[in-house]
Amino acid sequence: MWIAALVGFVMSFFGSIPIAGPVALLVFDRGRAGAVRTGLYLAVGAASAESVYAYLACWGFSRFLTRYSWVEPVSRALAAVILTVLGSRLLLGRSDVSAIFKGPQRTLGDKGVVLFGFSLSALNPALLANWTAAMSMVYASGGIPLTPAAALPFAAGVWCGIVAWFALLLRLMQRYRSRVSEVTIALGMRVMGGFVTLLGLWFALRFLAALWLSS
Repeated sequence: MWIAALVGFVMSFFGSIPIAGPVALLVFDRGRAGAVRTGLYLAVGAASAESVYAYLACWGFSRFLTRYSWVEPVSRALAAVILTVLGSRLLLGRSDVSAIFKGPQRTLGDKGVVLFGFSLSALNPALLANWTAAMSMVYASGGIPLTPAAALPFAAGVWCGIVAWFALLLRLMQRYRSRVSEVTIALGMRVMGGFVTLLGLWFALRFLAALWLSS
């Protein structure tokens, strides 16, 4: 079972490195603002939801995806909305997304931030499709003994890997952010915003293409 946990940790740690999703961008923004604890709680919530998707993918949820064809198009539509909205805000120079946290922090404190991070990942079913694809590659390799019985330790490893990466990212930003100018940070956020916007539009095009082919 420890092999399954290790595989989950490695896959999620390195898979979280690209700052190309809403959670990564928001954690990055919290690190930029010096709100390390808020960023960490956000990562914990997001990791909790994503580890559930990883558990389902390892358990064999791909059978469900093939049985219910509507799941994949819906996941593309939701991913398109989330990524395009957040990415366009950053692309247009609205890089201060700290206002998003005012409501949860004012009403529920740290628990509200954890819940917000959880909902952000839970409402993105594209993560399930991503983990299902990743598990397909793992199964195809034949070198890693992952079975439905190993789903729980695998998911635990995924949770630890996601939290470990974001904790490292926040620590590095806390240490080195004073050495990077605000202009450079703002430019970097716009570049990431442009990439995320394009990714959201790509999901939207796939969703529209699926609708057109089914009509």
